[in-house]
Amino acid sequence: MAVEWTEQLAVGNETIDNQHKELFLRFNQLLEACRMRMGRENVVEMLSYLDEYVEFHFGEEERLMTRHAYPERESHFAQHRHFVAQLNELRQSMESRGPSLDLVVTTNQALIHWIVVHIKNVDVRLGTFLKTQSAA
Repeated sequence: MAVEWTEQLAVGNETIDNQHKELFLRFNQLLEACRMRMGRENVVEMLSYLDEYVEFHFGEEERLMTRHAYPERESHFAQHRHFVAQLNELRQSMESRGPSLDLVVTTNQALIHWIVVHIKNVDVRLGTFLKTQSAA
């Protein structure tokens, strides 16, 4: 079950939006690999890349928040850390049990739901704030 990018998820910052689109692409590739029951090594490799990309993307967002003294940055940082912890748990499960239907469901329900909700409810506020900083 793929997760689709929509313009409702756009935060209005081209860099962040492009990175979010890349995250959706990577999540969909991971879900497809699990659905196709690809080998554990392939799926773990994809998950490791996703993990690295998430760290890169969160780092970019966090630098922007710090540079612009975003008032909600600490709670936003905490949400990022929580997501990384969930991703680490998924990777550990994948490494020990291999790709399985229950991991696909877990990924879809937990991680993808989290990122969509996070983008809509948290990152969009960040994008709005960054626009006000550009106009100032």
